This record gives sequence, structure tokens and C-alpha cells, in this order.
Amino acid sequence: ILKALWGLGSGTVRDVKDALAKSGDSSAYTTLMTLMNQLAQKGALDVDRDRQPFVYRPVIRRDQVLGQRLRQFVEQVFDGQAGELVMRLVEQEELSADDLRRIERMIDERDDEPKEGKQC
Repeated sequence: ILKALWGLGSGTVRDVKDALAKSGDSSAYTTLMTLMNQLAQKGALDVDRDRQPFVYRPVIRRDQVLGQRLRQFVEQVFDGQAGELVMRLVEQEELSADDLRRIERMIDERDDEPKEGKQC
């Protein structure tokens, strides 16, 4: 649902249903409406109740959710060892040359950052 709304920007239950159907999801309208209302109650979606039908908009950003989910994954699967995940990705996934260069740049930039507690 969030992925569909991030792509749409905002939308009705029908808009979300149509977007999900394009990716093979055949959830019922009422199921989506229930889930979207639950997401709104939890603060993940904003609802414009002045419009009919109601229009939903994501409150949380995609990068926030990805960061949270990735931290949970690293904690649960890799016992909190993020480096282990990165090494496995580099070893086992077919990363493009561009991806590898981006990883190298990120490592270089991180190495160049001043360390806490150390004088420059």
C-alpha cells in the first residue's frame, strides 16, 4: 500500500487497488480500505476526509521505512553485523560496475570523515 502511494503521491482506495493490480495483487477493495485506515490510525497515512472518496497520502517517507526495515533485517538475520551483509552482497550478488564504484566512493567518503573523539 505504501509503495503504491509513494508512486502515486496520493490516492483513493480505488487508485491503490488499481496500482496493486498492475503488480499482480488482487486484494479486495474492503481489505485495502481496512488496511489503509489502520495505517492512518498508526500515523503512516494522512486522510483527506473532506473529499469523497477519501484521499490518502503517505506521511512516512520511503527512505525512512527502508532504513527501519534494513536495520531490523540486519539485527535479526546478521546479529547486528551490517558488514557481514555488505560482504555477502558483494560476494554473491551480481553488482554492476556502477554499483561497485558507488560502494567504493561511499567507503572512501566514510573513511575521510573525522572520527568522534579524535583531533584533526
